[in-house]
Amino acid sequence: MSSRPFPLPVVALGPGSQPDDDDLAYLPLPRDIERFATPFLPTAEEAAPLSGALAAIDRLIAQVAGYDGDAERYPVVDLGALDAANRQLINQLLGEGEVSARVARRDGLRLDIQESVFAGVWRVLTYDADERLVADRIEACPIPADVWREARAFGRPALALPDAADLGGLMNAAPLATEIADAMQHAKDEAHVINLTLLPLSPADLAWLDALLGPGNSGVFSRGYGKCRVMATTLANVWRVQYFNGMNGILLDTVEITRIPEVALAAGDDLADTLTRLHEARDWLQGASA
Repeated sequence: MSSRPFPLPVVALGPGSQPDDDDLAYLPLPRDIERFATPFLPTAEEAAPLSGALAAIDRLIAQVAGYDGDAERYPVVDLGALDAANRQLINQLLGEGEVSARVARRDGLRLDIQESVFAGVWRVLTYDADERLVADRIEACPIPADVWREARAFGRPALALPDAADLGGLMNAAPLATEIADAMQHAKDEAHVINLTLLPLSPADLAWLDALLGPGNSGVFSRGYGKCRVMATTLANVWRVQYFNGMNGILLDTVEITRIPEVALAAGDDLADTLTRLHEARDWLQGASA
């Protein structure tokens, strides 16, 4: 079979690949921009013996057909029992989309997450501290819940406002801290967005804000025609969302107080389209294996 390399293309940052940001060094995210790529599908001879992969796709389709869009209860298909050949077929069928994520769980495990070419269908690999693969599954949802659950559990539930003495020489540090602290007490799915790009902030203000937010344990990276990264912080429900141009210059820099920023989510319409495309892929495979 012919397929793109797997596991997930979640790789360490390279020189010049992202703006310098020491706070992100703990959580490496994808380096390259990749375009949509249609997955390579096997020939009839190759697909015929791969009943395990075909059964997994059938389970996925059946579950997605009954999915109501719930952010926490959604289709999950365990691939742990599949052999290498059947997993290879799954790899070929799902391909790689534009969004990936990494989560450093509090129990020491790490999740590498890659959206497939079917929007809202995610491959989730779990590794232990020795880089051994301990779980492999498909999740169909706006985004795997561990991305925001682990970030929220890791983060502090409230922000203590700094003393005035700690804000000497800063322009807008105090109003920013107050706004973030207040929004944390009312965090809902609808985001409270603070657009740092439009605010008169000095380098000292930005450095202070970076220290205030700190690095979280979860991040999402979107590749494609534009790059965006969504990084959890040390504060529960507080995210740093940054958009970049082709030269890795920051176009938009925001703080969002919400369960998970909307830019990280697959849309409901995308999931509906995905079901149609999964049926088409399965029909093709059924014909190939007949």
